[in-house]
Amino acid sequence: MLQLHNEDCLLTMSRMEDKSVNLIIADFPYFEVKGEFDFIWKDFDEFLAWVEVCAKEFKRILTDNGSLYVYGDAKKIAYKQIIFDKYFNLENSLIWENTNPHKQQIIFSDELRSYGKMTERILFYSNEVGMTGLEFIEKEYISPRNPFSKELKKARLNKGVSINQVAEYGKFYGNVNHGGAVTNWERGYSIPSKEQWKILCDNLPIGRKEYEDLRKEYEDLRKEYEDLRKEYEDLRRPFNNKIKHGEVIKLPNYETTEFKHPTIKPRKLCKDLIETSSRENDLIYIPFAGSGTEMEQCQLLNRRCIGSELEKKYCDIIEDRLKKAKGEVGLFEEENTRIQQGLF
Repeated sequence: MLQLHNEDCLLTMSRMEDKSVNLIIADFPYFEVKGEFDFIWKDFDEFLAWVEVCAKEFKRILTDNGSLYVYGDAKKIAYKQIIFDKYFNLENSLIWENTNPHKQQIIFSDELRSYGKMTERILFYSNEVGMTGLEFIEKEYISPRNPFSKELKKARLNKGVSINQVAEYGKFYGNVNHGGAVTNWERGYSIPSKEQWKILCDNLPIGRKEYEDLRKEYEDLRKEYEDLRKEYEDLRRPFNNKIKHGEVIKLPNYETTEFKHPTIKPRKLCKDLIETSSRENDLIYIPFAGSGTEMEQCQLLNRRCIGSELEKKYCDIIEDRLKKAKGEVGLFEEENTRIQQGLF
């Protein structure tokens, strides 16, 4: 399912349900950098006020395990970050370096009075507001039933010693004693080795000393957890960084002249972000569809996608790209909105 709306993104989002979108990729206007759409605001304050209205709507429509990417110019992205930090959890401040040889030539110019501009910024946010179902199960259901945890904590309290004192029995810590491994054992996050358990049994009034029996019980519990983990896997925020990108993503942009749009992004970059932060059949929203690169990649990657684009000339480009990429996609005009029936 692909939908393209020739309208303001705020109008499109007003018809979208709460927590209905899995991923948003927002290539905002940068404000007075490039393209006629960059110069429609009275001043920077008015621009930022509009950005915040968009951020609030992004918050409303994004699922709790959803992700958000926000593009920006290096000199102005900090102002957007202040806004988005209020509503989302910042995971990374990414840098995209355009490695196109023509772009790289700028560093050799003697006319420059500052370092050559070859990068753009991408803020990567999650929308997680608490534990996922999987984390809740581990903390509230699995960890408290860890037999090593129960025996250790009961024995320590009966003897009246602290976690730090227990850690001293076998030097169960690194350079400084802050409880070390004993803290994790008591919380049920891990278990001691057979040798470590013997040291604990020698120093604490532990009732059940049989290590292998406790270990078998623990392994049965972990198997139960693994079964539940598979059941709740879809509650986790998708993040599948197959390309192994770091915070600096180096990719050329050869598409700049292929389509008549001033701020087009490379297909490879869009593809990698979509594959990393979504699953097949997820719903992705592109509020500033531009020349349609993200929508094209969604189509090829079997993602559902809704795009908004204010300029009709760019909608024409998008429709042409989508038809060429994978045949006719069934978009049509209706009351000045290009839309495929089925969602609204």
